Amino acid sequence: MTRKTSWWLRGLLGMTALVGLASQPGAAGAGQDKVTICHIPPGNPGNAHTIVVGAPAVPAHLANHGDSVGECVPGGPGQ
Repeated sequence: MTRKTSWWLRGLLGMTALVGLASQPGAAGAGQDKVTICHIPPGNPGNAHTIVVGAPAVPAHLANHGDSVGECVPGGPGQ
């Protein structure tokens, strides 16, 4: 194996490992309290759906998206 191929292969394996670690379930927001909200996507209010977010994200959702705390209910906002 040439030196150039060796470095390329090492880089590829390193990137693969990083992507694998970043995509592990629970990696984002691990250890944070979770809150269930009814999320109303900006520009698509007919697609309201229930999501669970980290507690620090709740104020932005409530202020910027028109979301509400709790599960989406039929006939509620965006339904």
